[in-house]
Amino acid sequence: MEPLISVIVPIYNVEAYLKRCVNSIQAQTYSNLEIILVDDGSPDGCGALCDELAKEDRRITVIHKENGGLSDARNKGLDAAGGQYIAFVDSDDYIAPYFIRTLYEQLIGTNSDVALCSYAVVTGEEAFPPRPAHTPVTGYSREELLRNLYDANHEDATYFIVAWNKLYRSSLWSEIRFPKGKIHEDEATTYRIFDKCRRGVYVKTPMYGYFTSGSSITRDAFSIRRLEWMDALDDRIAFFREKQEWELVSCSLKARADGAIHYYYPLAALCRKDGGYSAQKKRLKAYVREALMHDRKERKLPLTTRIGYRIFCSSPGLYRLLNRKA
Repeated sequence: MEPLISVIVPIYNVEAYLKRCVNSIQAQTYSNLEIILVDDGSPDGCGALCDELAKEDRRITVIHKENGGLSDARNKGLDAAGGQYIAFVDSDDYIAPYFIRTLYEQLIGTNSDVALCSYAVVTGEEAFPPRPAHTPVTGYSREELLRNLYDANHEDATYFIVAWNKLYRSSLWSEIRFPKGKIHEDEATTYRIFDKCRRGVYVKTPMYGYFTSGSSITRDAFSIRRLEWMDALDDRIAFFREKQEWELVSCSLKARADGAIHYYYPLAALCRKDGGYSAQKKRLKAYVREALMHDRKERKLPLTTRIGYRIFCSSPGLYRLLNRKA
């Protein structure tokens, strides 16, 4: 018999989409699954629907818990998982019938610890095409997986960051959990998983349907909680510094500086509207200065980036004006 694979579905306020998600997991061509539905105190009918679905399929286990957020729900699923491999599917998304089978075969065939695929942004009930006869595949070492977390290093960096388009050996999660109460939880976790991998494999075929209805925790208009992404990068930089992996420190510092510039302007607008947040503005500028200071030794930044960072530190308004004209 093929090994058991645990599929963890964190659920909150998605009654309209939940059955579609679960049905897509039930329809997998890889059938030896443990489907863990984690009802995160959902205020709608999700809890009852989970129980109904469990009655129809013995592979489904339901966990009902008080609301603790996405990370906490995933962690409860991880605690309960008994499979040799683990996948996550968000409850408003859905997967191609060959998602698990393809990732499992590639993971085993390449002796990898993690397999990932590209995804399709969907807005309705778009169907996946039949499984392609040829699947473009690229293998990566641990170091390459970690470098691929950054846009500057890989055109598909987002596919490497998110948690839900992957199949993992369950041993990777033995000492790792998502940070409770934080958004951008994947940014705070995936690099720790990749650090434990010997190798990984990327299947450049969309097999995951990332559903967007125009609103989610991470898709809404700017709020101060967006800066939790910076917290995740702070931790990542400290992690790589402790390991003395300076190239990855440089990549992380640049990503944080670019993010600081990106968030500075909506934060400034929020300051004008609500007042306060001056400390956060100073923090963002300090991140750009730190990237410049680090680059004095490493010299990894392109000249245009160094000039841009200096202009931003001196005059964010001028930096924005110049970029609008560019």
